[in-house]
Amino acid sequence: MKNHSFVPELTDEDKSILKTAGTIAAGIARQFGDFCEVVVHSLEDIEQSIVAIENGQVTGRAIGGPMTDFALSILEKFDQNPEDVYGPYYTMTESGHSLKSTTTIIKNFSGKPIGFLCMNFDTSAPFGALMESLLPSITANQTVSEHFPLTAKDLVDASYTEIVEGINRMTGVSPTHKNKMVVEELYKRGIFHIKNGIDIVADKLGISRYTIYNYIREIKTTLGENDIEKIYS
Repeated sequence: MKNHSFVPELTDEDKSILKTAGTIAAGIARQFGDFCEVVVHSLEDIEQSIVAIENGQVTGRAIGGPMTDFALSILEKFDQNPEDVYGPYYTMTESGHSLKSTTTIIKNFSGKPIGFLCMNFDTSAPFGALMESLLPSITANQTVSEHFPLTAKDLVDASYTEIVEGINRMTGVSPTHKNKMVVEELYKRGIFHIKNGIDIVADKLGISRYTIYNYIREIKTTLGENDIEKIYS
């Protein structure tokens, strides 16, 4: 293999980027289950390029393993064909597992390749085991409330509606205290960092934006947050 200038001695910043890629790899593997191997390669040493790996049982590899021949071929042709994503493509392991794979080049802030993020999904896994891995039984502490808004205003509206519905079921609570509770829950969700979030909520509650600012100051004091950072509205 010829000596490419884009196979550098990695800087601390480069290594930090690869470490972040390792965290992303862990998230991908957790999302897609035991049959999705996710690997982070460093270009600093192609003979020991694997610096992070999830579900390595798919190919039998571990940290410190070498780069694949396909990855090497990407390096060889990168100067002429500088793509960022390769795949999906299909391969077969030595043990007979069929893989659907995608390789993404990791670049540093100068635009130089420093590594790969590779996903290898075992399409030959038994269907039942695959479904169990993809769709595990849901326990109560895994179920969360999450909205998928199309706009920032939709996010404010959905969060507001959900919180108000819960608080309005309470009895023996004054309207003013309910308003404070609504503001506190929205604050904890970070809704007031959304542009115009305070104005939208103030309009819905029928109070002034300055009243909400006062509520937030009280909430910060209660939560022990001494620094009153700027709330964007």
